[in-house]
Amino acid sequence: MTKVNVPVSKMGKFEGKWVVVDPKKNAVIAYANSLKEISPLVTRPASDKRVSGTVPYSFLVPRRDEGPYVLFLL
Repeated sequence: MTKVNVPVSKMGKFEGKWVVVDPKKNAVIAYANSLKEISPLVTRPASDKRVSGTVPYSFLVPRRDEGPYVLFLL
């Protein structure tokens, strides 16, 4: 995992990578090749009652030759 501070508008430079987006800063704060590497930044215990819009989230940035990803959580 590599920590950064890059505006979301420049997310394209991380194509094919998993990124962590901080909604408060509207910025990419870290990126890695796998979701497992960034999971400590985007997971939280069930007892954490913060509103969803204030917690960092992960996103797989599609490559230019790919369409958008659709993830289904079961």
